[in-house]
Amino acid sequence: MLWLAAILMVVAGVAHSYLGERAFLPRLLAMPGLPLLRRGDRGFTERVIRAVWHLSSLYWLCAALVLAIMAVQPANPLRAIGLTLAATILLTALACIYCGWRHPAISIFLAAAVLTVYAVW
Repeated sequence: MLWLAAILMVVAGVAHSYLGERAFLPRLLAMPGLPLLRRGDRGFTERVIRAVWHLSSLYWLCAALVLAIMAVQPANPLRAIGLTLAATILLTALACIYCGWRHPAISIFLAAAVLTVYAVW
């Protein structure tokens, strides 16, 4: 059951990202009246929308990994789940950096990822 749930989450994450890039995001980003998050910087707005779209897929893939870890029942499941979560948090910080955000949350995400790895290692 857990493997099936994990596979479904992977399918959902991949489909969400792929179909979003093929069908939804191009039409959304082509809108002439797209509100800009920074004055005169359409690229920033497009990067933020794209990053947020794909972050939801990333979290579904993280859920799939946690389900797979639960199905496999490794010797140290807390370490495996902790490292999975740390990687997901780190990728969230990198997505923020990709967008060009100068936001205090980047430091929080990076610190949380490092602390999680330290705690479970």
